[in-house]
Amino acid sequence: MSYLYKEYIDTDKPNHKIKVTLSFNKDTYHWATAKSKEKGYQLNMTPVEVTTGDGYNTEVMGAFTGFYEILYPVERQSKKRLSHAISLIVENRERHLEFFREKGIKV
Repeated sequence: MSYLYKEYIDTDKPNHKIKVTLSFNKDTYHWATAKSKEKGYQLNMTPVEVTTGDGYNTEVMGAFTGFYEILYPVERQSKKRLSHAISLIVENRERHLEFFREKGIKV
């Protein structure tokens, strides 16, 4: 999957981070729930453990530990819409991080 935006948010544990990615969702069907899904810019946030090697990084994550949200429902991509979607990530950061705080992850 190609990400249009990616960042890591530090937690209180070394090498444990919250991975924040933004992609454009073209699917109209959610495979896991068998329900319809909107097209648009999709935010994914997942806790990961990052290990740095000699010239490479590995990420370990658990299944169903994060969440996704269609942050900006639109039919087509553009630079202006991407910029707006990234600004929505920044504006809603505290609301999104609350999901992990409720699971006991200190951000």
